[in-house]
Amino acid sequence: MPAASSFSRQITGTSDVSVDDAIARTLAVARDGYGEPDWFDVVTARGFISNGRVTHYQVTLNLGYEIASENKATDDFYFQRACGSVRRPGNHHTIEARL
Repeated sequence: MPAASSFSRQITGTSDVSVDDAIARTLAVARDGYGEPDWFDVVTARGFISNGRVTHYQVTLNLGYEIASENKATDDFYFQRACGSVRRPGNHHTIEARL
């Protein structure tokens, strides 16, 4: 079995309902933008108060992504986005233009 590699990212989300809802919303944003995380860790959880009532909750999560094999790495949204699957003529990064 190939050695697993991983990466992590930190993302913050809010909710006016609860901390649990803020976590769920943050995970949904992460899935849409970076793919399904394998784990999360709550870094911070806080609430904002107005007139003696909680108006909304904010959570910051560390999200972990495991890449178990080369096949999964090529299907991974983050990997595809970072590496790009299509090179467009005339639209090179600086380092590519020097090569």
